[in-house]
Amino acid sequence: MRTFRLTPGIGAASVLLLASVLRGAEPHSVEMPNVGVVVRNFSAAPLGLVQKAEASCQQIYRAAGIRLTWINSVEDVTWEGPDVVFRAVILPQAPPSRALAAFGTALRERQELLLYHDRIVRFAKIVDLPMQSMLSVALVHEIGHLLLDSDDHTSSGIMRAEWDREDLNGILRGQSHFTSSQVRRMKANIERRGSARVR
Repeated sequence: MRTFRLTPGIGAASVLLLASVLRGAEPHSVEMPNVGVVVRNFSAAPLGLVQKAEASCQQIYRAAGIRLTWINSVEDVTWEGPDVVFRAVILPQAPPSRALAAFGTALRERQELLLYHDRIVRFAKIVDLPMQSMLSVALVHEIGHLLLDSDDHTSSGIMRAEWDREDLNGILRGQSHFTSSQVRRMKANIERRGSARVR
């Protein structure tokens, strides 16, 4: 069965701090950490497809007790904001320097993730999954690198480096989860970054 690799990257410095909330979302829960993701789509992926991918990604993080707030336009912005904010950029194609099997990069120091539309489309065809499903898994994985503040991969689960179609379906069906230690680490990092913002 063919597998492929998600490869996180390294980054320089810059943190996007934007207080925002998705219009129409449920009221902010004090108990559930809230992560804002500003999405910049420079690819040919239609907004509707991107939003479907975001919704699937959001469900996976909700199962881990983390709320994601998607910011796709200025209309989504208010001043009741998330605890931390990341930026997701969907590029038309991967830069030549990226490994052929990589369809995403997490730039931890910049709190930014890059997704490569051409790679995601190609991998979706290889594993015979809808494009929005592949985009969702890419979002889940790369946001995971940012929340864990690590470039490391695990031998199994959402943060493994190589997946096949069965692995991907397991994530999308909620059968593959973040581990309890990963969840604790993500929540601790969100709390730490949120505290640093208000000092």
